[in-house]
Amino acid sequence: MSNLYGVLGVSSNVDEAALKTAYRRLAKASHPDLHAGDARAEQRFKQISLAYETLGKPEARATYDAERAAARRRAYRELRAVATTMSASFVLTVGWGYFAAKWWLGV
Repeated sequence: MSNLYGVLGVSSNVDEAALKTAYRRLAKASHPDLHAGDARAEQRFKQISLAYETLGKPEARATYDAERAAARRRAYRELRAVATTMSASFVLTVGWGYFAAKWWLGV
């Protein structure tokens, strides 16, 4: 999922007027009529239009914000699980190394 706020260059707490202004500025700058034959400009214009189409409607924006928050929570849980696994692996490796050294040296 791409960051639609980032596509429009605004923060997530932007009001409707500033959102519309940002959309119009970016749409005008990358409109396909100004950049005839430029596929990247056309693709950029489509991204900008999709972002405004989603964020311009209050109910669609609320749904998008909820999905973003859920994705951030999932990513945090996954990161925490990986960190826990790595920590446990480190503790086991060091512990077994200590045990093997004691056994090998006969201490």
